[in-house]
Amino acid sequence: MSDTLGSSFNIGTVDKFQGREAPIVIISMASSNALTSPRGLSFLFDPNRLNVAISRAQSLAILVASSELERPIATNQKDMKLLNLYLDLISYTKA
Repeated sequence: MSDTLGSSFNIGTVDKFQGREAPIVIISMASSNALTSPRGLSFLFDPNRLNVAISRAQSLAILVASSELERPIATNQKDMKLLNLYLDLISYTKA
């Protein structure tokens, strides 16, 4: 991706941007379905990772995600809490 966009853009994972900021941050959830996420719901909707990703933006954070992530099915209380956090986040950003 950085070959296409050039060196004027910083591209990387949430972990790479820990402690750094940018005027605009684009966050890709990189999974089209919560239930088939390779690392599971606990990684995909991890509150700490979402917070780091969003809070890096100085002016604007853009979350790019499949609408399928809005229709998850929780099978336990832990997953329900994670899903509720994500749904609260996207409902706040749509307002």
